Amino acid sequence: MCIAKDTSSLVIDRLSDGTSEGSVSVVYLYCDFRTQKSQVTAQMLASLLKQVVCGLEAIPVEIDRAFQKAKQGSDGRGLSVSEILKLLPAALRSQKRAFICIDALDECVTENRPEFLRSLRSVVRDSPNVRLFATGRPHIQAALEGHHNGALQVMLFKPMKGDIRKYLKMKLQDDIFPKAIDSELKQDIIEVIPEKISEMYVDEAILSSLHH
Repeated sequence: MCIAKDTSSLVIDRLSDGTSEGSVSVVYLYCDFRTQKSQVTAQMLASLLKQVVCGLEAIPVEIDRAFQKAKQGSDGRGLSVSEILKLLPAALRSQKRAFICIDALDECVTENRPEFLRSLRSVVRDSPNVRLFATGRPHIQAALEGHHNGALQVMLFKPMKGDIRKYLKMKLQDDIFPKAIDSELKQDIIEVIPEKISEMYVDEAILSSLHH
């Protein structure tokens, strides 16, 4: 769940490259539809909190106490959403600036998405130094706008066919079983797949929410 991919990974790399002066956090989640069992709001927020804490020189006392208390709990459930929503903004406010990146938000479990979006809104509201970046297909835009009062900057994008062809050629050249497919099939792969992928993802969007 905590792996950034594709467009979001490029954004994260760019942000991370610009934070070498310290006191800046870049934390992220990748909402993979194959790991929806772990897409519980508390677990997702806890992952963000742990990433922030790992970047601090010293763990704040209140956060350390909360972790120790959760660890000693008999139910093994860890921190609750309400507890994390107190600790995460506090940890983020200790930074000069922070970026929260959520990749493939549209793949977040539908039933859990409203609570997760409300939680993100709460974090951004309580942390003036935080910027939220999310990617997802266009239908997620309305949900984000509803939770962020329309304060969004939206950029649509689609993969370029030429770039897809270059990628496919590179992967075919690196194939450890080069004789498994003939030249005709290779040509079909290079010609057909870019057309299908370009049509499939033509409306994918980058959604950038800014808190002022």
